[in-house]
Amino acid sequence: ILKLNEDFKIYWLDNPIAQIISGKNYLEPDINLITDDILDLNSTNKLKEFINNWIMELIKYELKDLVNLNKFKQKNSSVRALCYQLFENNGVLKRDSVNEFIKNLNQEDRKTLRNKGVKIGRYHVFLPRIFKPNTVTTRVLLWKNFFRNNLELTPPKFGLNFLELKKNIDNKFMLICGFEKFENFFVRIDILERLFIKIIETSQKNKIKLDSDMINLIGCSKDNFIKLLGLMDYKVEEKENEIYFRYMPKKIKNKKYLFKKNKKNDNPFNIL
Repeated sequence: ILKLNEDFKIYWLDNPIAQIISGKNYLEPDINLITDDILDLNSTNKLKEFINNWIMELIKYELKDLVNLNKFKQKNSSVRALCYQLFENNGVLKRDSVNEFIKNLNQEDRKTLRNKGVKIGRYHVFLPRIFKPNTVTTRVLLWKNFFRNNLELTPPKFGLNFLELKKNIDNKFMLICGFEKFENFFVRIDILERLFIKIIETSQKNKIKLDSDMINLIGCSKDNFIKLLGLMDYKVEEKENEIYFRYMPKKIKNKKYLFKKNKKNDNPFNIL
């Protein structure tokens, strides 16, 4: 029984027999055998081939969507560019960084990407299935192995949707782990998208009533949720013991202009 450990070594019955090293890309690592001189050249080659096949099968199984993305051939240059960027960034992108490609996608292109497991969300473009615990562990390990940085960092504890971290931490690493940063807050990006859908469903005349389901979804305190809304460009107000919020981008400072143009500019859902 083989196992890939966090020290980049492959173990057989708790004994290290090989180690992954940087290869062609982060999903195609090379391996070095950890063996004594008992094995002859022929046996060594067979063992190396066996372990290499094992590690590649593991990657195909755990990271199927990422592997398929790397092999995906598409005529549309925007689809190709989006898939390339997704692969290069371990399956997670900030939407703002690839908006130029998204604007050029038609409905058929979007359907094709959905069939490949790609989610084009409000804040991110990502592969939802890569956030399963085993998948996160494997791809973060492979990412560290290829780039050989952030070796001391570990993914957040599984099951948490919301983190408040006072210390400085690498934002890109956290994004790879599936968390978006809002000052000291980190929110799982798939949960962030579910919150956005809930906001759409609850919105009435561009005003949303805060309810406990939203807070429970994120998994934080009410006070922190209200702070998070502010960091996401929502203005919060209390009326008759109820809390309401609406989207108000900070770049639009003229309120009269804002209300006059609210059908076009004041709606975060228009970009979808």
